[in-house]
Order: sequence, then structure tokens, then C-alpha cells
Amino acid sequence: MKRALARLVALLALACTGMAAADETHVAADVSREILVMLRLPPPHYRSGANYGGAYVDAAGGAARRRIADGLARAQGLSVLSGWPMPAIGVDCYVLRVPAGADLDEVARRVARDSRVEWAQPVHRFRALAAVVAATAPSAQTSLYALQPSARLWRLDDLHKVSTGRGVRVAVIDSGVDAAHPDLAGRIELERNFVDARSDVAEAHGTAVAGIIGARADRGMGVVGIAPQARLLALRACWEESATLTLCSSFTLAQALQAAIAADAEVINLSLSGPDDRLLARLIDAAIERGAIVVGAVDARAPGGGFPASHAGVLAVSDRLGAGAAVLSAPGDDVPAPAPGARWNFVSGSSFAAAQVAGMLALAREVTPRPAMRQSSAWVRFPADSPDGAAGYVDACATLRHSVPTLSCLPPGEGTARVPR
Repeated sequence: MKRALARLVALLALACTGMAAADETHVAADVSREILVMLRLPPPHYRSGANYGGAYVDAAGGAARRRIADGLARAQGLSVLSGWPMPAIGVDCYVLRVPAGADLDEVARRVARDSRVEWAQPVHRFRALAAVVAATAPSAQTSLYALQPSARLWRLDDLHKVSTGRGVRVAVIDSGVDAAHPDLAGRIELERNFVDARSDVAEAHGTAVAGIIGARADRGMGVVGIAPQARLLALRACWEESATLTLCSSFTLAQALQAAIAADAEVINLSLSGPDDRLLARLIDAAIERGAIVVGAVDARAPGGGFPASHAGVLAVSDRLGAGAAVLSAPGDDVPAPAPGARWNFVSGSSFAAAQVAGMLALAREVTPRPAMRQSSAWVRFPADSPDGAAGYVDACATLRHSVPTLSCLPPGEGTARVPR
């Protein structure tokens, strides 16, 4: 009961509060001349479970750290744009603007020499891993279930007899989610926007990812989510630069990860990729230490699949076969998914393969608190002689059987998954 009450307080705080030490609104899209400076957050100023949403327990301490950030900025000819507490890793994070012509890495090194600074780094850009959205899917009055890769390969309706992900908190760290979409109405437990001050931002990539993970299964039309009763946390850390390009920044992603940790997210989906980032790595490690499973989409064009998929402890997912033994493969071509404005699209890319695996994790998490699926080696793949092009992809039924030993699975084309009576 105490844990449930604490979580309720957490979600209310996340939904209603912003920074304790309010800064001017920071437009995240312009990050090319910015660095992040981490100031140590003394342990007495933060108590686990005492406050969510990043508020300071000690307002005076927060104000003192802001003065330190202002002083560091003045000494280096910089300006403070914004800041956010990251109690999960014991720092306050400040965004500083670097003048044109200055080298960001050199400025970060100079600032980091101050004994009060934990570290400093440039703000990195990340991008969602989605191909150009294909043709619009049929109308809202049409069921798209038969067109979903999970319907055929994973026999999703049968898996839902065992688990629907009920009550599992899945953080969708992405662009804005259309919470009013028919497939997602009532499915979003929490919405936060870490990019700008707008509310109810509906964007294509985030809406598709959220729908693939957790769209409703009771409508008889549209799509069916892998985990239709999971509790979705829509954390906007990315923005649509154009119709085909979705970007994120170190700072917005860090804020969203802090919020996911604070809300006790059990699965965290990161359908994006970029350079190695110390701040995000620390937050991902903190989430994993607290029991969350983090899913990262593989960038086939980046060394090692890109970050965060390459980070230790993250489940790396690709839409391509043969990406390596440590990489999970799930179908990612022409996946039907909800789109803003009560529409549907066919989408492609490892972003959406990762979303399907995140949904599978929610199914497993419902039936066992610590599923054996944290490591890629625990996932079963369809064998080489599988029919219907399934070979090499994740076998969802056989993998879920780790958590539900009574679950009986048959290959595609030879029956359905079933639980013996």
C-alpha cells in the first residue's frame, strides 16, 4: 500500500510540476552551441521516493547550485540556458550556451576543471531510426491486425490469453504521442514534454511507437498493441525536424530518463541512436540498477549499432537479420501503426522492431517480476528451416515460455500458441 501511494504521488508530481528552480523555456531543437555541466548534488538533499519530477528537497541548495552555474558561465564567457536536477545519478544538469567560434570540447574541458563540477560535455544530437513513412493505411473502420507482423509470426491473440502486459509501466521516450488517437485513447497514463512548453503535441514517430507497444485490443479495428494493457508513459524528448526526420538531444533525453526512473518504469523504449553520451549512459545504468529493462534500436549505419543500443545492459534490436548474436531481430518493414489525427500509416525501421520487443517485455513482466529476457541470449529465435520467412527473428511464444512454462508453441503455419488445460 505504501509503495502504491508513493507511486501515485510520483505520477501526480510528474504530471503537475516542472523545475523547482524555474528557468526560462529552453527550446531544445537548437543544440549546436550548447554544453552540459553537471554539478554534484549532495546526498542529504535528495531522498529516494521523497519527490518526483526533479524537484529539489532543499530549495536553498538548488539556488546555490544555480549561482555556481551562473558563476562558471560568467568566468568562461558563457550563458546558462536551463537546468534540471538528476537525483537518480546525484547531479544537477545545466545547459550552457557557447559563443560562436569556440570549440565545444575545449570549453567543456575547461569548465570540468572546477572542483565543484562532476563533469561537462557537449550536447549531442540523436535521431529516430525510422524510414520514410509508407502509404497511409486503410480507414479507421478497418482492422489492421492481420497486417501486423506480430499477428502471424507471434500469434499475438494467443499470447494475449496468457498476458496483456497489464499494469506494467512502459516509458516511451520519443517524440509526441497522440493520446487522443482511437487506438491510444485512455492508454496513456502520463504525458510529459521535455522539448518545449507546448501541451498535447502529436507527432508521427512517437505515436507509431506507442501504438505498436500498447494500442488497445478491444476495438475490433485499427491495430492491436503487443501489450494492450501496459501503462504507457509518453515522455516527449524528441521533435519532428521534418516529416521524415525526428531528432532528440542529450538534455531532453536525460530529463525523460530521469522522469522514467522516478516513475518506476519497468521497460524503457529508446527507438533512437546517436554518439556515446556519458550523461545518458549514467542514467541508463541507474535505470537498469533499479530493475528496468532498456530497449535500444540498432542503427545499421553506426559503428557497433550506435548508442544506446551498444551500451552494456541495453537490449539491442534491429529490423534486419544477421546483425549479430547479441542483437535481437524483429520485423520492421511495413508495420501498420497509428498516426496523428485518427490516421494509420505503414512504417519501417528498427525503431518499430524495438517497439515490438519492448511490448514483449511488458508481456513477460506481467507474469514474472524479473523475466529472464534481460539478456539477448535468453531470447529464442525461429530456426533456419522456419516457414513464412520467420527464420532468425525473435520467437515471441518460445521466449515467453521462459516465464510461462506451461505455454505450448507451434511454428507459424502449424497451429497456435496455447496453454494446456
